Amino acid sequence: MTPGAIRKSDANFAIRLLDQLGVPVKRLTADSRKLIPGDTFLAYAGERYDARKDIPHAIAVGANAVIWEKNQFTWNHLWKIPNCAVSGLQAKAGVIASHVYGYPSRELGLVGITGTNGKTSCSHWYAQAMTALGKKIAVIGTLGNGFLDSLNESVNTTPDAVSLQAEFAKILQNGAEGVVMEVSSHGLVQGRVNGAEFAVAVLTNLSRDHLDYHGNMDAYAAAKAKLFFWPTLKCVVLNLDDVLGMELSHQLVHKNMQVIGYGFNQPDNMGRYSQNLRILRGKNLKVDIDGLEFDVEFEGQRKSLKANVTSTFNASNLLAVLATMLANGVDFHKASNALSQVKPIAGRMEKFGGGEQPVVIIDYAHTPDALEKVLRGLRETIYNSQARNKFSLRKPRLICVFGCGGDRDRGKRPLAGEITTKLADEVIITSDNPRSEDPRGIINQIITGISRHNYSIEEDRTSAIYQAIHNARKGDVVLIAGKGSEAYQEINGQKNPFDDREIAQQVLDDLANLKMQAQR
Repeated sequence: MTPGAIRKSDANFAIRLLDQLGVPVKRLTADSRKLIPGDTFLAYAGERYDARKDIPHAIAVGANAVIWEKNQFTWNHLWKIPNCAVSGLQAKAGVIASHVYGYPSRELGLVGITGTNGKTSCSHWYAQAMTALGKKIAVIGTLGNGFLDSLNESVNTTPDAVSLQAEFAKILQNGAEGVVMEVSSHGLVQGRVNGAEFAVAVLTNLSRDHLDYHGNMDAYAAAKAKLFFWPTLKCVVLNLDDVLGMELSHQLVHKNMQVIGYGFNQPDNMGRYSQNLRILRGKNLKVDIDGLEFDVEFEGQRKSLKANVTSTFNASNLLAVLATMLANGVDFHKASNALSQVKPIAGRMEKFGGGEQPVVIIDYAHTPDALEKVLRGLRETIYNSQARNKFSLRKPRLICVFGCGGDRDRGKRPLAGEITTKLADEVIITSDNPRSEDPRGIINQIITGISRHNYSIEEDRTSAIYQAIHNARKGDVVLIAGKGSEAYQEINGQKNPFDDREIAQQVLDDLANLKMQAQR
């Protein structure tokens, strides 16, 4: 079965399968913990757990039928319930669910955004901009699922295939005119988006991440590339400043679909020899701590775009969003105006402090490439802001607080240490989400990549944040990286309440109160 395809044969397969059960199938679940009486249970082996172990529980709770993975499993004759065996059930679950829920993504102009960094910002900015134009757009991703003013918490960036189709149906029922979703490499490999009918696929960038899962960069790139050959696509949006984006543009040149490439480094004749490649260019980028501004050009049209978000990489993200809006038929000038109104995303280059206090930036950056982009961008904004006389004559410092997550690609750790100490003036290495690992062991692996002496170690993350902000002065910038808007810290399987943003704001408030008391 071709991943993602809802071909006639796939629909027929789903119809025949459900007819075999002999009972009405109205609601599916692949998680027995969420099952309610009357549900149909899909039981298959996932990456970490074999849900076929839960068939007795599902029957006891009141499942009306079970669809189960046939491979290496025998049905117990004592289980007196309608059932069907399917080979390769995990890959087919999305197609089955899509049929049960009435192919909801077909009506939603589904936009899928993939890439190592920028998925969350791009999806939320797309929803913000389209909402400003009067469209009711829902999002599915890291920060939650639903409409921007009423997001429901999400467990994974990309939900499992059955939950995803149910979410599409719910969103459609609630009046959505479109959906934009983050598509992770795990979601593509594990078939979570199978059955989804993407209309537009967007690539932000590709850099090292998740090699603990994919093994190498080639496999990681191949996983991302799956989205751009989805059978239902009408348009593809590619970052031509990225190696994978350029490679995909060559592979798709003869496909019968529209391709919009975007970037800041493309020659004027780019796209001349390709009938289906349209180019959106960014030029004359200006960035400081308060925002960014640049010119955009598209097929003879030109506009100046100014937004209250900062850092060079966010200019690329804004271009991606603009290209996606163009792919959906929005007028160039209307799209640019709407995009100028977007607001920063929680935990993504989110700014605190400023004025008489140091600027504190909270960002989700947790890969070497993301840390490098954020730090280089902040270094540039500090320089630009100083040049515009927004700071004192004292040279501002860039201070970074970061750690690395446990149970993830260990090869990233020394690379992250090398990059942060190279680009920041001061670095405090701390704990991130250690999960099942020893926090100090993670820190020790980070410092193996460090050759400079501009770092200190503070395992307790709260203390690290306090130290960084207390030691900063007006004009300095403190980057607290790795966790973004996460409201927890995962230690030994427990998610303990913890929010970088709350702690940073508390420190800034404490400093302000101390200053007021000193002035009395």
